[in-house]
Amino acid sequence: RKRKRNALYASLSFIVICAALTFAMSVFFRVSAIEVMGNSVYTPEEIIEASGLEKGDNLFFINRFKAISRLFSKLPYLSEATITRRLPNKLVIEIVESRAIAYVTSNGDTWLIDSECKLLEKVKSAETGGLIKITGLSPISPSEGEIISPGEGESPKVSYLAGLLRGIETRGMAGDVTEIDMSNVANPTFDYLGRFVVKMGRNENIDYKFELLLSAVSKLAQGDAGTIDLSIDKKA
Repeated sequence: RKRKRNALYASLSFIVICAALTFAMSVFFRVSAIEVMGNSVYTPEEIIEASGLEKGDNLFFINRFKAISRLFSKLPYLSEATITRRLPNKLVIEIVESRAIAYVTSNGDTWLIDSECKLLEKVKSAETGGLIKITGLSPISPSEGEIISPGEGESPKVSYLAGLLRGIETRGMAGDVTEIDMSNVANPTFDYLGRFVVKMGRNENIDYKFELLLSAVSKLAQGDAGTIDLSIDKKA
């Protein structure tokens, strides 16, 4: 009987302690500050509103995954997002935003895209200065925040274009490329430095081909112009 009473008291004590901790967490640790970091396209107020988080929420009971999902559904320029708790009463929303690098057209509309081929927003054609024009690929039923969805059989163009845009962006070449023609997915081309037409060949060894391109251009004279063919295996 003594062992049973001890076990009962231990169980009751555990329940009481858990209840006390839950009560303390619900009463204390209320969010009094929400900080936003990494933003440039959106204001802190826009980001906080999109997340659904509010001052007064319990720091430990908020659903961070749901808040992040809301951010991605409402903010097309969003690329990455994390929400961190800072005791005793602060939330930090840290984001990485996409950057428009190119644009596509669809039924007369102009859409900005990032290096992953995500549609960022619809703009006027006059607002595309400094961005890469994409031809030979047109989205069907475009929607903000969605990856380009082309016509039937055109999906390989999207993945190839994303590889090209990533290669251009990571090498700081965006300002030197004016147009990418995806009409022929087996051998897309782009204009480079206003002097060269670059033929890329099949969708393989993209990074290596970019290095070949830069190496070839570095060996040419300032006034040289023409076509640089990267479709031949391991040659420029």
